Amino acid sequence: MHRFILACLAIFALSTAAQAADTNGRIVLPSDVQPTRYDLAIVPDTAHMSFTGTVKIALDVKSATKTIELNSADITFDKVALDGKATPKVSFDTTEETATLTFPAAMKAGKHFLSIAYTGKINPHPSGLFALDYTDKTGAKKRALFTQFENSDARRFVPSWDEPNRKAVFALTATVPAANLPISNMPIAKTENLAGGLKRVHFMPSPKMSSYLLFFGTGDFERVSRKVNGVDVGVVFKRGDGAKAQYALDEAAKFLPYYEDYFGVKYPLPKLDMIAGPGTSQTFAAMENWGAIFYFERALMLDPKTGSEQDRRNISVDVAHEMAHQWFGDLVTMDWWEDLWLNEGFASWMENKANDHFHPEWHMWMDSINNREGAMREDARAGTHPIITPIHDVLQADQAFDNITYQKGQAVIRMLESYVGEDAFRAGIRAYMKDHAYGNTVTDDLWREIDKVSPQPITQIAHDFTLQAGVPLIRVATAKGGLHLTQDRAVDDDSENPPTSWHVPVVTRSLGTSQMWHGIVSREAPQDVALPGDEGALVNAGQTAYFRTAYDDASFKKVAAAFASLSQEDQLGLINDARDNGYVGLAPFGQFLSLAAQVTPDTNVKVLDTLAGRMQGIDTLYRGLPGQKAYRAFVVSVLDPVFTKVGWDAKPGENSNVPLLRGDLIDALSQVNDPPVIAEADRRFDAYRANPDSMSGDMRQAVMSVVARHADAARWEQIHQLAKTTADSALKEEFYVYLGRAEDQAVAQKALDLALTDEPPVTVRLTIVAVVSGLHPEMAFDFFVAHRDALNKILEPDARDRFPPELASSSFDPAMIPKLKAYAEKYISEGARGDAVRATGAIGYYAKIRSTSLPEIDKWLAKNKR
Repeated sequence: MHRFILACLAIFALSTAAQAADTNGRIVLPSDVQPTRYDLAIVPDTAHMSFTGTVKIALDVKSATKTIELNSADITFDKVALDGKATPKVSFDTTEETATLTFPAAMKAGKHFLSIAYTGKINPHPSGLFALDYTDKTGAKKRALFTQFENSDARRFVPSWDEPNRKAVFALTATVPAANLPISNMPIAKTENLAGGLKRVHFMPSPKMSSYLLFFGTGDFERVSRKVNGVDVGVVFKRGDGAKAQYALDEAAKFLPYYEDYFGVKYPLPKLDMIAGPGTSQTFAAMENWGAIFYFERALMLDPKTGSEQDRRNISVDVAHEMAHQWFGDLVTMDWWEDLWLNEGFASWMENKANDHFHPEWHMWMDSINNREGAMREDARAGTHPIITPIHDVLQADQAFDNITYQKGQAVIRMLESYVGEDAFRAGIRAYMKDHAYGNTVTDDLWREIDKVSPQPITQIAHDFTLQAGVPLIRVATAKGGLHLTQDRAVDDDSENPPTSWHVPVVTRSLGTSQMWHGIVSREAPQDVALPGDEGALVNAGQTAYFRTAYDDASFKKVAAAFASLSQEDQLGLINDARDNGYVGLAPFGQFLSLAAQVTPDTNVKVLDTLAGRMQGIDTLYRGLPGQKAYRAFVVSVLDPVFTKVGWDAKPGENSNVPLLRGDLIDALSQVNDPPVIAEADRRFDAYRANPDSMSGDMRQAVMSVVARHADAARWEQIHQLAKTTADSALKEEFYVYLGRAEDQAVAQKALDLALTDEPPVTVRLTIVAVVSGLHPEMAFDFFVAHRDALNKILEPDARDRFPPELASSSFDPAMIPKLKAYAEKYISEGARGDAVRATGAIGYYAKIRSTSLPEIDKWLAKNKR
């Protein structure tokens, strides 16, 4: 699944439910009854937002028992029978979302059938069976249905053993309007026409799979498809959107054969659908249901007229990520949620690997270096957790969907692949897929397979990076004849710095002769690197490893002097390390500023793009401080020459990365109040209002970002009118989101007030609040608290403990910390406060930067006039 919100729990508390605890201390369903097949029939009633269902579950009873315990939430049982006759007493645990069936007499060990007739809810948010409303191109109001079950919401659709290691076959039947197109994991086997304009559709039985991968959707859909290696690959979308589906279909047609070859396993289902739904979510963009991947439409559909280069890349990345899950996650599934990273870390890594193969000009591995930064920042603060963290209750599993699981996970995989070599790593993965197909695994199952084929074992290194929290720090000291490398831990707060040792694979490249050194550095085993002459060396050459590098002054000067000759990956890594080391006091902030001062319009486009973002982030922290004016002048002096070369308008044959740089330069220069940029953006916006065809998708997004940021009440209303009047659902969502970007607090309040109305699409309302929090975190947090009951009704249940801390997390006001702590104590259970812990850590971190690092920047700027 592609997730949105930051971060999750550091410490996962033990539930107090009455379910059985297994040998690992987890609270799970009893193991004496196992499902093997669900024959499920549902009849949705979209008008009343409810559905009826019947399910016949084939059971394997391991030992005689009078009780069956299974998962059920927001479901009413109407009739229950065992083997067609025994009727049990039913009791529900709403906290743990279970139903216990107690029968008059014990059932014998062996095969049995449990039948349940029940009713359930259709939700207005993506949880269980949910509805998305939209207006079609004729102005008619439409309602489409979809399901979202990861991690533990299949129980809202069908009473089930809703745990990943309880795999079973699912055979689904649905009764829907005759004009609708129904979609599930498998192709339709049979259709029956019914009275009243209805039809009953029987889908082929699925392979053995986890409950969270089941999918059902129906609506006024169309489908385009093509055969790829014998698989029917399709895109399902709102009627009339066919032109927008072609790009994703083209990308999927490339990725499928690539994955079949890489994993050494044919895609095992007869079809693979990608389903686009209107709207958005606070927690995810897409979900890897086996054979029926769900996407919010901005993650899948590309309008040839209005789409941007960034849209193209986002879609390709999302398609690659979810398709990789068809093997890593669906065919082979983690045994329990603590090994979630086997799904998400590997899919995140494969999205880069596949796109780098087909789109080498995008330089995806450079993007992965920047994604690694997000994980490192979280991993260096209070509230971090190991990649593999004990999760005691399936209801807590949502807390594991964070940057540590996704981005640290993919960074560690990238490091291990680089360490053992691509061929050996792939051979291990192929053996893993073959040996565990249709089963469940733990992480060590994968390490064992790779160790069998690797020239050097990886388990020790892998354990260090997956079972321990934190970021290794490699300190680089100039020594006689070379460098001395020692290992420490990179932290934002010394109070959170337990002594930790990693076996860190380190690669260095000498600056003059390009001499390479490979070695393992640990706390207990520092290393000396011999260098020819007096030349320095770049540490973490190629930037494939997960660690922070801190150079002493002499070593840094040599590396900085060679900056222009470094590879683009190493330039990027050096900039990122220098910025972060300056923030936490590991190195003078002048190191970062001196690198920024070196760039020219001819520096690599991706490096320039990253630098613009890093400088923009520092400016955000300067808000309200007297040194901001001088810092902004420095930003303009660095970025304006670059923008002069790039220009406002695309040039024939320009590098495909330039449109992204252009948009980010416009946004950065706008933020530092560069008058010519703001004025030109206003002019282009007025032209767009008169003629929407006057701007490309890339330019529309760049201009809208500027205009929205600097909007007064009149400008805001002009954007508001675009949101209300556009017929395109994706553009409508885009314009509504821009309404939350205003710097002016009174204008931002208008966006918050709008989020309480029925005007914006329901799934977009909280996105508006989240966008306001980017510039006004205190205001957005206070607004949520004041309207908590109303907003929680449209907020996905899984996000209710995460969304408020996320709103506060960009604040740098220390007064926000006690407010957030008080909210957490009142509304968030003790075991789910990890996001609040991390948000308070981030707020304290930003406040510290403002009090210590920014004055250092002021002094450097005073001494280094440009």
